[in-house]
Amino acid sequence: MIEVADLTKEYPNGTRANAGLSLTVNEGEIVGVIGPNGAGKTTLIRQLLGLLKPTSGRIRILGCDVVSHPHMIKGRVGYVPQAPLTYPSLTVAEVISFVLGLKGLRGAGLRERVMETLTLVGLEQSAGSFGYQLSRGMARLVLLGMAICQNPPVLILDEPTAMVDIERKERVWHAITASGARAVVLASHDIHEVREHCTRVYLMVGGKFIAEGPPHEIAALTRLSTVLTIVADDSQRVEELLVESGDMFRRKGDVFEIVFPELVMALSRLELIRQGIALRYVHLEAPSLERAVKQLLLEGRVQ
Repeated sequence: MIEVADLTKEYPNGTRANAGLSLTVNEGEIVGVIGPNGAGKTTLIRQLLGLLKPTSGRIRILGCDVVSHPHMIKGRVGYVPQAPLTYPSLTVAEVISFVLGLKGLRGAGLRERVMETLTLVGLEQSAGSFGYQLSRGMARLVLLGMAICQNPPVLILDEPTAMVDIERKERVWHAITASGARAVVLASHDIHEVREHCTRVYLMVGGKFIAEGPPHEIAALTRLSTVLTIVADDSQRVEELLVESGDMFRRKGDVFEIVFPELVMALSRLELIRQGIALRYVHLEAPSLERAVKQLLLEGRVQ
């Protein structure tokens, strides 16, 4: 569906926005691109959309060469920009109607499709609201509606849930998955969102990809430790047991944080503790995508 090979963008002053990027998105995939501000994510998206011509490299979307023929993907790619754009003098329904009208939809078919789209993104109750009346989160939902109302086979989303409340985030992802899009590229800072919804992840630092794979594989790359946090009725007995076992731990009042090099060791120790001590709180943090990303970003910056 999407193929990027050896993509590089170098500006006249010598600054490289990205260097040698290669990325693929297969049919049915949601692929996340994550990284700190300034890593090059938005530059990559502008290149995918044909808005910014790369210095070198190849981009193909649905078989079309985007670099040579950027106009060929128009109408086949839905895009949600990072900036929360609004149309102050138009109602929500009018905005969607305008987009669909450009595709030739008229009459009852147009009205039906407008309401289908607004219902999908959760704005059916706000169809008559003007742009100036919308919150920033609702404005982003309008942008999502504009992107998916034409049923494009490819969606490119730049922070689609930024400034969207928790309840509406679920609606956003329901709309994305129900849109019929066959491939999705997501740029996001929300690691939880990436972990929950992405098939694969590309981690970008300084215009380069430093890691790629399914979220669980990214989490395993750094071989991070497992942290077991417990609160027990008998704190003194817990501390004695941990000292006897030679475990690395930190105590804050009644809260114990115990560090293990492997998940299986943490589970074994938890079972040993709970056999003779009543526990009031247990939290087990195995190597996670969030911690792995932080570690990989640190290592990427150092390099």
